[in-house]
Amino acid sequence: MALLKSAKLASAAIMLLTLSAPSLAESTTIADRTLSLDHQTFRYLSAGTEGPPIVLLHGWPQSADEFREIIPELSEYYTVYAPDLSGIGGSTAPGQDWSKEALARDIDAFINALELEDPLIVGHDIGGMVAYAYARLFPEEPLGVAILDVPVPGLSPWDTVAMSSHAWHFDFHKQTGLTENLVVGRQAEYFRYFIDSTAANPDAIPDSAIARYAEAYGTPERLRAGFELYRAFDEDAAFFQSLNEPFDVPMLVVGAEFSTQAALPAMATSYAAQGATDVTTLAIEGAGHWLPEERPQATIDAIIGFAARLSQR
Repeated sequence: MALLKSAKLASAAIMLLTLSAPSLAESTTIADRTLSLDHQTFRYLSAGTEGPPIVLLHGWPQSADEFREIIPELSEYYTVYAPDLSGIGGSTAPGQDWSKEALARDIDAFINALELEDPLIVGHDIGGMVAYAYARLFPEEPLGVAILDVPVPGLSPWDTVAMSSHAWHFDFHKQTGLTENLVVGRQAEYFRYFIDSTAANPDAIPDSAIARYAEAYGTPERLRAGFELYRAFDEDAAFFQSLNEPFDVPMLVVGAEFSTQAALPAMATSYAAQGATDVTTLAIEGAGHWLPEERPQATIDAIIGFAARLSQR
């Protein structure tokens, strides 16, 4: 790691204590951009022009917009990129493949096209699965990977989670055609219900955010893409179970108090069993599943603290 990058990251950890997130949010311009490649188009948010790159990967039923609360402060130290996943929002999905391996390869194409070096990859929910797949497929590329509040298919405690009442939507989303027909035209109502049911602080996700997410899945094709993320889980489980070679990319695994916090030890053990040698866990108190929106400052602190530690390696 270059000394300049180390200095910037160390400075970020110190300066974070003195910054006011509201004033940054008001003054920071978040650009809404499009990247057109030969085979695919990505819509992404970006902010910041200096500092190392950080790539933020969203979950379901969200889009890149879920990170709007944390992008301004992160952009003080990083160049931030947050793409819509393939088929969702403004990103196309020419391969019609929503396995996490395929999505990770799409993200690799995105990162290569922007010529990002040593990116820090942060993924929430489904985005966390994609982030882990990317790091396993391209271990020489990322500075590190942070996985926010999600287990990975095929790795403990996935089976326990999948059989719990909290995962009722897994089977519902797998009903090809039926799910789309029931939800189409009711995206906002369904997303509001779903987010409220897994949030500790549902008021932190306003109706304006729900409207943005409903728009991101507003066409039948985009809505299907979101459900296909779940229909690929069996394929994903086989893929992740096959990855057991030594893996030294630093990992930060974050659990929300009212979501996956209790599962953090099992997740760390499972990653280690698959060859991971550098796994740190962190719990964020007072949060449900939607960490970047429910506890934005704590999420920022976790990311910057992790990056600062990596810069000292």
